[in-house]
Amino acid sequence: MKTLHLDPAARDQAALVTEEIDRMLAEGKRVAVTLAEEQELLSPQLAADRLGFSRQHVMRLIGYGDLEAQRLPGSSHWKIPLSSVLAFEERKSAHEHLTAGWSRELDAMGAPPE
Repeated sequence: MKTLHLDPAARDQAALVTEEIDRMLAEGKRVAVTLAEEQELLSPQLAADRLGFSRQHVMRLIGYGDLEAQRLPGSSHWKIPLSSVLAFEERKSAHEHLTAGWSRELDAMGAPPE
């Protein structure tokens, strides 16, 4: 997954988006595009849909402090900054990359599968 952050002062960066889409399509990949302001607030359900988790799991992540969220004043409803969801995705991707590397190293050493 790739997230591109575009700055209004450099509108020519929008070409990066179309280049990336063209590259992925040329490789035969299906592409999903999400356009949003970085300051956008998501409901726990929208964050769950984006992350591929249940709403309950997103609420647990908020409780554990793994996902920043704000409770609306005088309400039981939560809003999650898109920037928090993007940061979580980046951390998750980095962890997956790291553990995949460890797995390859164990395989190369001939470690038995569990």
